[in-house]
Amino acid sequence: MALTAIIAHRLYRHRPEDTVTTQARADLLPMNGKLEELAYALKTQFIRKGGKSYGRFSSDTGEFPFAAWLQDYRQGRLGFASFSQKNLQHFQQLLEAAPSLFDVFLFVIEEQIEAGQYLYLFVVEHESGLYLDADLQLTDSVYLDTANLNLAAKINCADWDAGNSATYLTLMRSRSDKDFADAFGALTGFSDKYDVKTETKEFLEVVENFTQTLDEPVARLTRTRVADYCLEQNKAGKPVAINELAHTLATETKGYEPETFERFVATQKPEIKAEFIPHAGQVRSYVRLSGRTDSLSMSFASDCLGRDIEYDPERDLLMIKSIPTALKKQLLAHLKQHRQDS
Repeated sequence: MALTAIIAHRLYRHRPEDTVTTQARADLLPMNGKLEELAYALKTQFIRKGGKSYGRFSSDTGEFPFAAWLQDYRQGRLGFASFSQKNLQHFQQLLEAAPSLFDVFLFVIEEQIEAGQYLYLFVVEHESGLYLDADLQLTDSVYLDTANLNLAAKINCADWDAGNSATYLTLMRSRSDKDFADAFGALTGFSDKYDVKTETKEFLEVVENFTQTLDEPVARLTRTRVADYCLEQNKAGKPVAINELAHTLATETKGYEPETFERFVATQKPEIKAEFIPHAGQVRSYVRLSGRTDSLSMSFASDCLGRDIEYDPERDLLMIKSIPTALKKQLLAHLKQHRQDS
């Protein structure tokens, strides 16, 4: 992680009747190994967490000034510390209207890598704990809780500059406190939510139509590899690239040329972008069907349907053939015990 700037500020309100108090840092944190480890831990948690929203800045810079301030910083009219302090003050104002109690740190981090410039906002809580010191005496400790990161934002500055992206702003708001989470979203000026779920669903429908043109063994392998690739990209926080996926499929399935898949996607759904953000839930549902009630839990590969598993929608009946050996043993043992008891 090539950090170019990092700063942290504190916001807290410990009682409902209190106003929001801030503690602003005047200058950047000095770069060192521990700071880089902290930034890496925060970025890793951000990548791993699901439920992100993708969009852009609001055009209303009067109500949502974050983008204007970021532009001022990038064009040299604001220093990084001043840019972060303006956002601290704005966050404070937004939180005054929320009844939340909190004690958090706002980290603002700039990263410059080969792929471009990125800006991150992380809201980090601290936790208390106990540890044994050098004399084996029990001592109180306070630490930054990076493992439970719930609020964060990432700006892809290169995509923002290009002006043709609707997803350069990524927002993670998994905090259970809705008022606090909404205030954080307003801080960044997030708008135009990108419908990741729908786009992934439409892409997988094209994939399924494509597999219908293949022999069944190749079709099964294609479905699995598409799902694996999409989930790998999702876990890494990267988009699905149709061109890259096509070459991967052609290499690993050996059933067709890369151009075959690309051409099929372009013909069937020309509006699908060359790159898109995958929705993990939709991808998993494509290759695996599952459901549960209070007394029943079931999950199986989707390509079992019509082969080892048949569903009769008229009678709402699921028929399973080729029962797993372990389950079969349990069923027979249970049946035997039931007969003996009766």
